[in-house]
Amino acid sequence: MKRILLAQILHEANSFARTQAPIAHFHRQGVFLGEAARERFSQTRTEMAGFLEAAAREDWHTTIPIVVPCAPAGPMSMEAFTYFRDTLLDGLRAAMPLDGVLLALHGANVVDGEDDPDGAVAQAVRDAVGPDLPIVITLDPHSNVSDRLAAAVNGITAYRTHPHTDHKETGLRAAAILSRILAGEISPRVHLARGRQMRGFDAARTTLPDGPARRAQAIARRMEQEPGVVEVSIQAGFVLADVWQVGPSVAVTGEGPRCGELARELMRFAWDERENDTVKMISVAEALAQARAVPPGPLPIVMSDFGDAPGGGGYGDATAMLRALMDDPFPNTLFLSIADAGSVEKAAAAGVGATVQLSLGGHTAPLHGGGPVEAAFEVLKIVDGKFTHEGPYTPGMIGNFGQSVLLRHGEVRVVATTFQRNIVDLQQVKMFGIDPRACGLIAIKCMDAFRAAFTPIARAVIAFESGGVSSRVQTTLEWTKARRPIWPLDPLPEVEAALAAEAVA
Repeated sequence: MKRILLAQILHEANSFARTQAPIAHFHRQGVFLGEAARERFSQTRTEMAGFLEAAAREDWHTTIPIVVPCAPAGPMSMEAFTYFRDTLLDGLRAAMPLDGVLLALHGANVVDGEDDPDGAVAQAVRDAVGPDLPIVITLDPHSNVSDRLAAAVNGITAYRTHPHTDHKETGLRAAAILSRILAGEISPRVHLARGRQMRGFDAARTTLPDGPARRAQAIARRMEQEPGVVEVSIQAGFVLADVWQVGPSVAVTGEGPRCGELARELMRFAWDERENDTVKMISVAEALAQARAVPPGPLPIVMSDFGDAPGGGGYGDATAMLRALMDDPFPNTLFLSIADAGSVEKAAAAGVGATVQLSLGGHTAPLHGGGPVEAAFEVLKIVDGKFTHEGPYTPGMIGNFGQSVLLRHGEVRVVATTFQRNIVDLQQVKMFGIDPRACGLIAIKCMDAFRAAFTPIARAVIAFESGGVSSRVQTTLEWTKARRPIWPLDPLPEVEAALAAEAVA
């Protein structure tokens, strides 16, 4: 019986956020150790569930030291990183001798004091198990893959969908690679290619059949038919991390010189398609104008703020859209959500049915997306903030807003929460006793992940930016660590000259 270690440490860090993610941030969402992890994740559709299903089929003996689900925010604190890493390593040493490791990482973590924590974890595991024991990892496609990370492992496979609905399938792929290594069929390494661009592959977006990400994935599947190629993994990059390795990459797991050539070929595709973004950003005013032009219908208009998206490290308390909706109401509006623990506490203390004067939202960074909204709100509902995802995005996972309240000001209902949370699941609406299909307009804070659940119930979907810290306009941010020259920060001739020099080298 093969002895396999399974572990997961996921964090996506916006290094431009002024607030760190302390260890309490992760405990709110749940940090699972040992058998508690096995029990919690076996019935989900996560990569850990894929690991566990494959292990049962292969009759592997498994040990799970730690599972940390993804809860995007600012940089992870060093205290949290040290605890997660050391818990993993302590469990690994206690479980040895081992035959293999399956590790779920995000690839876009940043720690206060460590710009490449995912690579640091992988390297620490490699140092502990030695040079010959196989390590295969999963990644989120919004990852900035370092050379250290690629060199430390034998295989990489990232989710192939965005919104991400294939977490479990990705875990199963990683386990299949490990199984083939253990059987002696293959002896792969990772061949990594990276360009000089901060974003690529249309942010990994697979919602359009002819978009760059879908076409790139089709090319990758064809490449996997070549001799020696085991897996072609596409990472679109995470542009809100000021690190040297920021940007898209291709990781080809396999054997032979063609692996590196194929990785570089797919990165040339990313360069050629760099301007092809299938979602164009518009302002709050433009988004509302578009919403008012949508023909009447039985389903809601869904508007999504990319600029203050908690899934991109946004603070979740920008008020620009809320203020605009309150000033010029759209019938039967739901705004989801404003993270403001103080307003939640005040409204909850007043109780259901009370009218309370609040200074709502906009406290973290008033210049990024608007300052507090001063208004009277009726308290409609108070909840504990816990919900279970119905999917298709990570069904079975438990989320936590903290204590939360449903408020009303005229035509606008507003969810105020204790903690910021990406809006990706209809249960985040239903938990307040609201049928999302019956709303006239739902304004949410999320990038593309919401589409899996909300597009099927929407008569129109409109993306906009409020000016928050998860803005996709990279040139307005202060970059100090990204390798230069790089597109779109630097003049195109300088970037092209650097690419040409690297190709010759």
